[in-house]
Amino acid sequence: MGESMLWIDAKVELPNESERVLLYTPYQFFGDDYSCVGNKESIMACTARINRKTVPVFTHWMPLPEKPYY
Repeated sequence: MGESMLWIDAKVELPNESERVLLYTPYQFFGDDYSCVGNKESIMACTARINRKTVPVFTHWMPLPEKPYY
């Protein structure tokens, strides 16, 4: 197995401009699923109004795993 994948705090570091990554949200926007695939623009542009505050939808991200070998 490769190195373990850890979530990266979007306040600390953002992915490269064109890199597709797995995004995490602590909010229930996607039902029981708290993640989706997106990019740097998704992290920067997506906000929501929670308890009268505008907050980022996505708080963490991680690189996508390598494609499987056949």
